[in-house]
Amino acid sequence: MNRIQTELLLRKAQSGDTGALDTLITAYYPQILNYCRWHTVDEQQAQDAAQETFLKAVRWLDSCGGFQGSFRPFLYKIAKNSCIDLNRTMERTEVSLESLPGKPAYQESGFAAAEEKANLRALTAQLEPEQRELVLLRFAQQLKLREIAQITGLPLRTVQSRLRAALKTLKMQWEKEDWR
Repeated sequence: MNRIQTELLLRKAQSGDTGALDTLITAYYPQILNYCRWHTVDEQQAQDAAQETFLKAVRWLDSCGGFQGSFRPFLYKIAKNSCIDLNRTMERTEVSLESLPGKPAYQESGFAAAEEKANLRALTAQLEPEQRELVLLRFAQQLKLREIAQITGLPLRTVQSRLRAALKTLKMQWEKEDWR
């Protein structure tokens, strides 16, 4: 969905058009849910965080007269805070990859993709939280650098240099640990 379509739907939603609101949620929910999956312990918690994100966005749209800026970075900011809040209240600990059993005896469909995701999660877990967030937004969420700058509140050049540094760190970790 492009920015003009989003702005039109936002204006309609603010004037009470529930169909426009449904269209916005349908368009952005998969992206936000995927983002929440990276920031929560399990699927249920990710779904809760994604739903909370849209509830907060709808409340904000109802309480404010207009919307300034891009909607997608706005949603990601809310999602980040929703995940943080949910993780604080759940008081759960993540299961470490080391505690899981070795390779399974069978290969289900989608297992390779899940294994790659687990490897990426383990590899990025060693990064500083700010670097991990930049890598996640850029590569797991496939956001543009300008959108990442809006979400994080950092200048574009800072995002570029920190992302470059994070990738360099990941490359060194990859070679050191021989994740291949």
